[in-house]
Amino acid sequence: MGKFYDGLYEVLSLHVRYSAWLNTPTERPARSINPPRSRLEQFRIDRKEEDYSPDMPPVSAGHLILYLWEIGPILADGMGSRPINHAELLAWSELIGIELQPWEARFILRLSQDYLMASRAAEKPDYPSPWVTATVTQEQRDAVSRQVQNSLRSLMRAGQ
Repeated sequence: MGKFYDGLYEVLSLHVRYSAWLNTPTERPARSINPPRSRLEQFRIDRKEEDYSPDMPPVSAGHLILYLWEIGPILADGMGSRPINHAELLAWSELIGIELQPWEARFILRLSQDYLMASRAAEKPDYPSPWVTATVTQEQRDAVSRQVQNSLRSLMRAGQ
């Protein structure tokens, strides 16, 4: 598509993947009686702020993010969650009266796939954030450290 579009897509994708990381409930430990919570819910509990909203990666062409949220970043069906498809995007755009450019439609479809993949990965409690602000918590640093250590251990075992 070109360097401009590639760069724009990467910025949008980071925003979407970070949103998925924040909003996906994590698997709870087997012995836990607490309901699964998203990281955003846990941040709000930890900070004692119901309306806490973390910094988000800055975006250009933010209208595409707004369109994605309006459609729904992912959809549920009988088999679980899935990304939006061409027919659903077309139906939404006709209903709302927005004529999407071909590159915009492609981006929205790809961003929906990115959200789904990121939300599945983010179910793991130790899955690191795809975006880190200047105000990184110790918990986030520890999670990244554990993941790096586990990866190195796996590499060492595989090499033996």
